[in-house]
Amino acid sequence: MIDNILKSNNLKITKQRKQILSIINELNDNATIKNIIENSKDIDKSTIYRIIELLINKNIIDKDININNEIFYYINESHSHYVTCVKCHKKEKIDMCPFDKINKDLTKNGYQILTHKIEIMGICKKCQGVV
Repeated sequence: MIDNILKSNNLKITKQRKQILSIINELNDNATIKNIIENSKDIDKSTIYRIIELLINKNIIDKDININNEIFYYINESHSHYVTCVKCHKKEKIDMCPFDKINKDLTKNGYQILTHKIEIMGICKKCQGVV
């Protein structure tokens, strides 16, 4: 999977890139820079930051910022939107795109939409103590 992600984005498959992507994938909703650094082997911090920046620029990974201003990284999937719990950082996929109507209207008005991002933050049932 990791090799295919790099290959499909015309990136050289390196040990460090594979390792960073694997760590982000494994840490799932807890992939902070601190956790990525702690879990990486033999990769200096500046290289980690450069790889993360490259992966963001290539739209391979994205980041979320919670209410405590902590940054969490995740691997981009195909066009999807999520609601994120601000306490435990759990992400839940939304089965539709709330942007579809806006996109149609903007396209009709002559815009070429390249991408969009909708961020929905909330508190999950478990963190509310409802479960």
